[in-house]
Amino acid sequence: MANKTASPSEGEKENVPIVAIGASAGGLDAVSELLRHLSPTTNMCYVYVQHPDPSQDNRLSAVLSKVTQMTVRDAEYEMPLRPNEVYVIPPDKDMEIIDGLLVHRPRNEETFMHMPIDRFFVSLSERQREGAIALLLSGMGTDGTLGLKAVKMSGGITFAQDETARFRSMPMAAIGEGVVDMVMSPEDMAREIGRLSQKATVFLRVKEDGSGNEEDADTDLRIILQLLLKATGVDFSHYKINTIQRRINRRIVLYRLESLRDYAKYLREHPLEVGILYNDLLINVTQFFRDQETVSYLQKVILPQIIHIKPAQEPIRIWVPACATGEEAYSLAMLLMEVFEELSISRPIQIFATDLSEIAIAKARLGTYTQSELLGVSPKRLQRFFTKADDQYRIIRHIRDVCVFAPHNLFKDPPFSRLDLISCCNLFIYLDTTLQKQAISIFHYALNAAGFLQLGKSETIGGAGAIFAQVEKSVKIYVRKNDTAVLPSLQINSRSRESDRTGSSSRRGFTLKETVFNSNELDKEVDALLLAQYVPASVVVNQDLDILQFRGSTGLFLEPSPGKASLNLLKMARPDLVFELRSLVHKVKKTGKTAHKTGLELNVKGNVHQVEVEALPLRNEAAERLILIVFREIPLTDVSLRPSVARDRRIRQLEEELALAREDMRSIIEDQEANNEELQSANEEIVSSNEELQSINEELETSKEEIESTNEELITINQELQLRNDQLSEAQEYANVIFGTIREATLMLDRSLRVRSANVAFYKTFHARAEETEGRLIYELDERQWDIPELRHLLENIIPYKGHFQGFEVRHTFPGVGEKIMMLNAKMVMQQPNRQEMILLVIEDITEHRQVQRLLEEREAWFHGMADNAPVLIRVAGTDGLYNFFNKTWLEFTGRTMEEETGHGWTQRIQPDDRECYQQLYDEHFHSRQPYRTEYRLMRHDGAYRWMLENGKPLFSIDGEFIGYMGTCAEVHDQKMENEVLEAKVKQRTQDLYEANANLKRSNEELRQYAYIASHDLQEPLRKIVTFSGRIQKKFAESLPEQGHEYLAKIVTSAQRMTRLIDDLLTFSRTIHQNKNFVTVDLNEVLRGVLQDFDLTISEKNAAVRAAHLPTIEAVPLQMAQLFYNLVGNALKFTSGSKPPLISIEAKEATVEEVHHHISQAAPGVYWKISVRDNGIGFDPAYSEQIFSIFQRLHDRDTYMGTGIGLALCRRIINNHDGDLYAEGKEGEGAIFHLLLPAKQSQTERKFSES
Repeated sequence: MANKTASPSEGEKENVPIVAIGASAGGLDAVSELLRHLSPTTNMCYVYVQHPDPSQDNRLSAVLSKVTQMTVRDAEYEMPLRPNEVYVIPPDKDMEIIDGLLVHRPRNEETFMHMPIDRFFVSLSERQREGAIALLLSGMGTDGTLGLKAVKMSGGITFAQDETARFRSMPMAAIGEGVVDMVMSPEDMAREIGRLSQKATVFLRVKEDGSGNEEDADTDLRIILQLLLKATGVDFSHYKINTIQRRINRRIVLYRLESLRDYAKYLREHPLEVGILYNDLLINVTQFFRDQETVSYLQKVILPQIIHIKPAQEPIRIWVPACATGEEAYSLAMLLMEVFEELSISRPIQIFATDLSEIAIAKARLGTYTQSELLGVSPKRLQRFFTKADDQYRIIRHIRDVCVFAPHNLFKDPPFSRLDLISCCNLFIYLDTTLQKQAISIFHYALNAAGFLQLGKSETIGGAGAIFAQVEKSVKIYVRKNDTAVLPSLQINSRSRESDRTGSSSRRGFTLKETVFNSNELDKEVDALLLAQYVPASVVVNQDLDILQFRGSTGLFLEPSPGKASLNLLKMARPDLVFELRSLVHKVKKTGKTAHKTGLELNVKGNVHQVEVEALPLRNEAAERLILIVFREIPLTDVSLRPSVARDRRIRQLEEELALAREDMRSIIEDQEANNEELQSANEEIVSSNEELQSINEELETSKEEIESTNEELITINQELQLRNDQLSEAQEYANVIFGTIREATLMLDRSLRVRSANVAFYKTFHARAEETEGRLIYELDERQWDIPELRHLLENIIPYKGHFQGFEVRHTFPGVGEKIMMLNAKMVMQQPNRQEMILLVIEDITEHRQVQRLLEEREAWFHGMADNAPVLIRVAGTDGLYNFFNKTWLEFTGRTMEEETGHGWTQRIQPDDRECYQQLYDEHFHSRQPYRTEYRLMRHDGAYRWMLENGKPLFSIDGEFIGYMGTCAEVHDQKMENEVLEAKVKQRTQDLYEANANLKRSNEELRQYAYIASHDLQEPLRKIVTFSGRIQKKFAESLPEQGHEYLAKIVTSAQRMTRLIDDLLTFSRTIHQNKNFVTVDLNEVLRGVLQDFDLTISEKNAAVRAAHLPTIEAVPLQMAQLFYNLVGNALKFTSGSKPPLISIEAKEATVEEVHHHISQAAPGVYWKISVRDNGIGFDPAYSEQIFSIFQRLHDRDTYMGTGIGLALCRRIINNHDGDLYAEGKEGEGAIFHLLLPAKQSQTERKFSES
């Protein structure tokens, strides 16, 4: 305790206090608020670390520069840190601080989650220690919790944002773990940091010296440790002073005190603070699979070697002292499981994990960890050894079962034995050399002959090389040596009973060696006494006469005895002094007063010394009786050196010793007699006790039998309990499966309404992700869209009043999801195994239900409105066949009410002659679920029967379920009366039409015969005119004048033209009356025949004909030939002389729109569109219909020959085939003729053709 930490020299660089700021979602606003209120002259350095947030602005340095006068920089490699500056670490980089410089830190790619805030905070705690301040602001998840714990452990100050955080998951997770010193808003944090900057020396120095006097500081620290000892039973005097100093200084800063003395006074006034300080001193940061190099060596070398040496039937025993929250113990269990799997074996395992802190042991037993505490766990191990429980992860049951956690004091409680491995990492760094040696001896005793000891990276076995040998230089793993026997030094705490009486809950566990006195206070007391009265040689001894301290030069009076080293007073005293010293000590013990002896002669190396000895009783704070032995040498006078004087003095001395011996003997005899009486009494008590013990033994025998019986019952109960546990586990797994598969969105909330878990339906319905949901308050979800006051009131009352609510309807619009209508139900549930009260919130999405319900209501209202306003009578029957609805029109027609008409009441209005027939028809169709149509007479409101036409139709639901019948009735009385009259007229008209049709057939036959006769009679004179005109030209060719020849030529030409006209008329007539013999016709063959007929004309005019592939259709072959003959002939005829004719013929399947546009009653089926295009003279579009009229010509006969019947004939042919022909053209640019022809003729046309 007297060690002092030297202050840095003037030339030594002084550390800059670092304020680390961690944030994620919503953190930019919080950091801006913090910097806005921070003084730019705090002489501290600020480092901002971001957890990756996609919505975060990437230009943070530019944004933050606008809110603070301090310089804001983007962190770069090897950038020095300066006071009053802000450094922003990008989210894609991991950095740490070494010697005041920012350097890159390699990222562990094997871990399943990136936690940059935790990594930086932990690094800061390792490098900066007590000069660190850590702030955790708004964000989602648990990043930063582990880091704050590390900073707090190293002596730093930790802050977390209060309810002002936009997203409270990160700060609330840290607060829940108890690692936050202050919870406040960013503005208040800025003020507190300003205050701390004025007290920077308090937490930057290893030792606080408030008064300027180091001795006073030591005294105050001793007082604090004494208060801890009395309250907890743990003496921290052998704890490393630097660690104690850092953590006490933290408390001084937090309570705004000035010195250790002030804090000691605060402890006396606030007893609860002692427990808080005690917990602060016990904080330890650990993690899974710490130090990958050592983990790899354990897995590949040490554990397989232990398995190989260990008999198969014996369990592998491992001890993890100072296990903290259990990560190290569970890591070893996982490594063993992986080794077993690799070696394909199975062995029993016993892992004992102990610690002083019962809080840490309780968490370790539970085996539940947050995401930030799983930094060292790979995704593969996470999937294999952990199960997700709410927003945390829990060790699987098989791993938990092999690990036994218990509070244990390494130096006081008996150690475990027969161990194969002891893993004691990072315990020695807190202990001084004395306790380190004691721990090593305990470990040596506890290990098997071939056992291994694992220490932390910065720890060694010190001078214990005689009992342990290092296995590998790169790792701190040692093997037990067996050539030296070492017994462990265990000590029972003398204050344990007192601690029991005071109700201390922390009297067990790892503690430091609790000595029977406090050496510092003894020093002070002895020094004060000696300085006040004596300056002689002296020693302090305990009740066993063991020397505890030396004062002055004691060589004349004491010397080490030969043989084994010993500090016992009687063994070290000169032989001449042994008797007197024993006598003096006996008197002091008996009387409690000072005893004195003088005139003792001491012969040392032939020289005689006269000695005076005095024994004084002492008492320290530990209430142990100590004795101070003071030696003085009395100078010898010249007189005393004469032989006679020396002889007389010697005689007197012997007489005095004899008298004293007699007195001592008398006193001893009296004591002996008293002791004998006490022994006699004790013997009688022992005999009595023996008889009582005999009786008790008989009772114990009886109790043994009862215990055996009880034990059997307990075994049965244990088996039943195990069965119940298995059933409970199965039920929990079953519940988890149900929770994950139900369709309703479900949330599990804790007491603070923080989301612990959500099922798949929630994430799917609201397009959310687990990392954005779990760990956050429900009011923070979806940009605080769940912050509904009424819902908050309902949820907050569930756990306090153990209530529930159902049917709470919420309508809300969610970004990216749209409007949702939800039905909320909530109830309190008790979650195992820690009996934690939770709220189960079930969110039923009734959006579609409400929409359908609204639609049904609208449809129902629409139906009733439509039905009531319909001009027809409407009624609806249910599944029982009884009509239960009649529209307004029906009721007005019958003049009755709805009640009178429902059921069978309406049937009474049917005319009696029609009633039975109607009822029979209705019943038959109702049971067969078939529609029906019938007529009957119904009584009108005025009593008249009117004919009604009813259409009945069954009704079915969407699922096809029969739901009733609907009937519509229309009054057809007048129509029925008129139909009877019309039927008579139709019969008469039909007879008239039949007779007219017969006359028409006869007329058509006569017309056909007439046309034939007329054509024959007309052509006969024309042939004679042509014949005789030819003869005249031959016979009188020379005698006829030129004008006569001209007249004859005109006569012949006119006759030929008349012949062609008559032929065309006959053809047109035959087309009209010709039978339709439809056959399959290949239009390509038809076109080839037509082109062969025009071969000479095509050659003469140098024409080009381009024909695409034409379809095969059902048609009359001759008419198709006439059609193409006329179209190609016109294209060759109506040409201009400037360019050769170009004819193109194309075919494609016509669209439905084209067919219905040109053919009003087109039969279903495929239609082909054939286009004949030319580059001739064209025509005016105004005449596009006129050109198809018979005898219509657009040019005189002298310009273009023709009769004007060709195109009319073409359209007639197309009409005969149920098609259409239309033309497009433009003068001087040619014409296009479009033919629409069905691929197959209709059944009617085909039957007509066949007939």
